[in-house]
Amino acid sequence: MTADTNQDAAVTAQERRRGSARLAGLADGILAVVVGLSALVVHDVGYLLKEPFWMDEAWVAASVRVPLRLVPSLTGSTPLGWTLLLRLVPAGGLQRERLVPLAFAGLAAAVAYLLGRELRLTRYATGLLTGAAALLSPAMLIRDDLKQYTAEACACLMVWYLVARAENELGRRRLITLAAAVCVGGFFSSTLLFMGAAAMTALALECLIRGKRREFRTVVVVAAGMLVVQGAEYELLTAPYLNSWLHLYWAGFYIPTSSPGAAASFLWHKLTPLVPYLGFRSLAIDGIGVLAGIAALVWLRRYALAALFPFTMVAVVVASAAGDYPFGDVRTSTFWLVIPPVLMAIAVATAGHRIASATHRTWLAVVVAAVALAGWSYTTDPHIRAHPIPSENVLAQVDYVDSHFRTGDVIVVSYGAQYGFDYYYPTLPGAYVHQVRDNTVGWVPEYPQVPWIDIATGRIPATIAGALATARNLIDEEPANQRGHVWIIESHLARGEAASWKHDMAGRMIAINVGRNPLWLYTP
Repeated sequence: MTADTNQDAAVTAQERRRGSARLAGLADGILAVVVGLSALVVHDVGYLLKEPFWMDEAWVAASVRVPLRLVPSLTGSTPLGWTLLLRLVPAGGLQRERLVPLAFAGLAAAVAYLLGRELRLTRYATGLLTGAAALLSPAMLIRDDLKQYTAEACACLMVWYLVARAENELGRRRLITLAAAVCVGGFFSSTLLFMGAAAMTALALECLIRGKRREFRTVVVVAAGMLVVQGAEYELLTAPYLNSWLHLYWAGFYIPTSSPGAAASFLWHKLTPLVPYLGFRSLAIDGIGVLAGIAALVWLRRYALAALFPFTMVAVVVASAAGDYPFGDVRTSTFWLVIPPVLMAIAVATAGHRIASATHRTWLAVVVAAVALAGWSYTTDPHIRAHPIPSENVLAQVDYVDSHFRTGDVIVVSYGAQYGFDYYYPTLPGAYVHQVRDNTVGWVPEYPQVPWIDIATGRIPATIAGALATARNLIDEEPANQRGHVWIIESHLARGEAASWKHDMAGRMIAINVGRNPLWLYTP
């Protein structure tokens, strides 16, 4: 009877533990969702859906109107999977595609919460710290435009989360999960080429430190398979569409290899402008915070996570020196700029956990987390609900022209406005022509089926004069009683370009104020 009673008690205790674990898992899921949805609060969603696309966004948005068969050859520097995701946004108005980078910003914060929970420190407090660190990262708060950089940051944090899980239970299944996530994520984030290699190297280092030879061999085998798949993805999806002019555009962001001194000077020169986006706008404070986070991970015996950020930076520096990835641009650096705040959060969480353990007062860890969150919110407040998107209102120009256009009129579109015109003008382009020279996008829209639309082929005076000459000829071909005006839609003008337009219009023009950029009405 006593044995049966003890057995029943053991079963009951086990069921309670399972029930408690399920409740804790449910609570974690709910908190992760709440942290992710907080992106809707710290970003001004109304602004995102209202502000017209500027040039760098417009060509990405225009890809939504391109026939599917042409998308792979027109994505340029944007990952194919991320570009295809834009087509799945069901509602939100003309700028609805911006909901995709916003969704990735929220998902990144949710993943950061789960990363904190995997560290197995103070329950919930650590996850809230790491989640808030990613949510309020200055580098993420300013990324409201229609580019893939929040997706890259999310993918980076996903790798950190999966590495933490692999550390907790280093086995073949979790390693394969990490490798598969990196390979699948490569469709949405090109920077996973760096992150995957850094993650596997960090896990291999941990195996060596802990003397786990069998696990080390497993890491090497899985990493080799991952690299083969990544290499195939690169050759099939990226290499055929590399743009030499885009590479030239980033020439100032490739680390010089002439001497160590030149490389060090370059790194310092490029790192300095990134300091405001690391966290506390002080390289010394941010550096101490990052080192404290790495030291905390070492103290927790999380050697792979401790090595992951240094290995990532080594990979980025090597790629830059090889001319394969720009170093120092805030946009292309978003994926690693989100990590320093997370490391600082880990340092704070570890300190709070240590204090709570030493004093046997768990609430002290919660107090430390609350104070840190308040300080982080105060520090990042200038970026919360900010409006960082460049104001280029091609939409207003297109709407005005579309409503006032008359038979005999001609529409001339400046080189920088062509992608916004492509996206906002009701008529689809009849052709998409590859153009590498002087074009970082790699293609331009053309309207051979609409003779009254004339797009300037460049920004220099000769191409501007040619566009206006074509417009004049089109008007001269009309009967005298049907000759109209020339509508000139311009945006994102290069230095001196505005003067060229005004010179060739010879003063016979009227500026129509429709927004950030004036619409010009020209009578030949």
